[in-house]
Amino acid sequence: MVIKMIKEFQKLLKEKKIDFYIVPTDDDHQSETVGAHFQSRAYLSGFNGSAGTLLVKQDAAYLWTDGRYFIQAAKQLKEGISLMKMAQKGVPTLLEFLKENVKDGDVIAFDGQTMNAKFVLDMEEMIEADFDICCIDLLEEFWKDRPAISCEKAFLYDMKYHGQPAHEKIQIIQEYMKENQCDAHLITALDDIAWTFNLRGSDIPSSPTALSFALITLNKSYLYLQQQAYSQELKDAYAKENIIIKNYYDIYNDVKTLEGRVLVNTSQINYQLFEAIHCEIVDGMNPSQAFKAIKNEVEIENTKHAHLKDGVATTKFMYWLKKNYGKIDMDEISITKKVLEFREQQDLFVETSFSTICAFNENAALMHYHATQDSHSPIDKDGMLLIDSGSQYLDGTTDITRTYVLGKISDIQKKHFTMVLQGMLALQNASFLYGCTGQNLDILARTPMWNEDIDYQCGTGHGVGHFLNVHEGPHGIRPKAKFQGEGCCFEAGMVVTDEPGIYLEGQYGIRLENELLCVEGNENEYGQFLHFDVLTLAPIDLDGIDTTLLTYKEKKWLNDYHKLVYDKISPFMNEEEKEWLKEYTRAI
Repeated sequence: MVIKMIKEFQKLLKEKKIDFYIVPTDDDHQSETVGAHFQSRAYLSGFNGSAGTLLVKQDAAYLWTDGRYFIQAAKQLKEGISLMKMAQKGVPTLLEFLKENVKDGDVIAFDGQTMNAKFVLDMEEMIEADFDICCIDLLEEFWKDRPAISCEKAFLYDMKYHGQPAHEKIQIIQEYMKENQCDAHLITALDDIAWTFNLRGSDIPSSPTALSFALITLNKSYLYLQQQAYSQELKDAYAKENIIIKNYYDIYNDVKTLEGRVLVNTSQINYQLFEAIHCEIVDGMNPSQAFKAIKNEVEIENTKHAHLKDGVATTKFMYWLKKNYGKIDMDEISITKKVLEFREQQDLFVETSFSTICAFNENAALMHYHATQDSHSPIDKDGMLLIDSGSQYLDGTTDITRTYVLGKISDIQKKHFTMVLQGMLALQNASFLYGCTGQNLDILARTPMWNEDIDYQCGTGHGVGHFLNVHEGPHGIRPKAKFQGEGCCFEAGMVVTDEPGIYLEGQYGIRLENELLCVEGNENEYGQFLHFDVLTLAPIDLDGIDTTLLTYKEKKWLNDYHKLVYDKISPFMNEEEKEWLKEYTRAI
């Protein structure tokens, strides 16, 4: 079906006289996760991972994706689409490929409302040939049963969960604008809008955001929402904070009237909206990115409560899994439902914070594997089960990975499990000077793997939102900065994940993940020291650890963590669960 679909789409390109058609994984807001209406790349290519760009020519097609999805894409892509493994030796980037292949007179087309403006600007600069750009959404006529654009009800996020009214946040942004001589600030990223305006919704799966745009001037603020998404009550509440609600698509005309200097993040704006701006553009990161990354005291207290609840759910699930493995039928689908069942019992649970990864044995080698009704594995033999999951609670967002040992595993599997644990503990217990970035800290988590000539082809950690996106910038932990602003230094109040892993194709995958809160330590003649407080509370499976490989310090780190887990979680367990928890958090 996919092969036939690509050929039909190529026939459409010939009819439209289009030489190259680019299909990104984006919506009008350059969101990481997109709704069903914007799944054009997955629809055309068959590859349903969360990151990738499809390029279709009249006689060929190519799919670029990163190391997280190499194995998955190779399985899902059919004949007619070539896999381009990003950052691998000899593999050109999409821009390099276009530079090499575009000729004078060629037409490059894409949907202007989903195409990233920065990519187009770079493309125009890099390609030497004299080519034409055509903004057209070919999927509008090609995808016959395309889902409609989501339009769920938006709502105000209660201040008891976040602690700061919208007008105060806007004033901080306006001060930033004055300092940088900007007359207006256009915001298109949904999580930035959600944080700034204390707006939440459910237009994006697992991300409590509403499709919206925002425009802030030095004395007024405008929020653009789909007309069916807001009530008069919401409109009146915003009016009290000097915020005017306008209709969603009005932004495309309103930006044409802007004067002076407008602050825009060209990495987060779609090309069609960017092209509508006729005044001077100041290209820079949205200031709200940095502001919302540092959680305030109200957010920190709430997120600690959310993680406690999530720890209770995860620990109860682990107890259930260990007690029932080998006694009842299990598979990746039923286990995913069971994980959700324990979370749904927790107070203020809203939804998952991303699609749960439940992967047994060799499936776990695919970093972002997702079981489906048509393709999933039974859990009926010895091995390891990796579960990466999280929740959106009204009081916080969680993200946790545990790898569970079921039955017997080999000595090398235990060694690899222990190496991943060593990397996670080293980062979790780091003490470092203010000024350090994620690039400074990444090696702490990778060292046990690098010592054995093993690596994982992804970052070690990402920021986490507060009842917002589970992936949040600008901070992150990886060898090299990948995203805009990711080279920023760590600040007290930032939340980040710690998730090293080992992934062996066709064999198994191991990942352990905790969320960490950056806090201030001692300040002395050397400067301000920082360290992490762990937020995630759930046992590490002792059945996977080769204790002979751990140093005295690593054993102490693990024992201290497990004591914390027991002390915090045991009050919520029944007597049988509590005895089991005591065994699985015992000192080693």
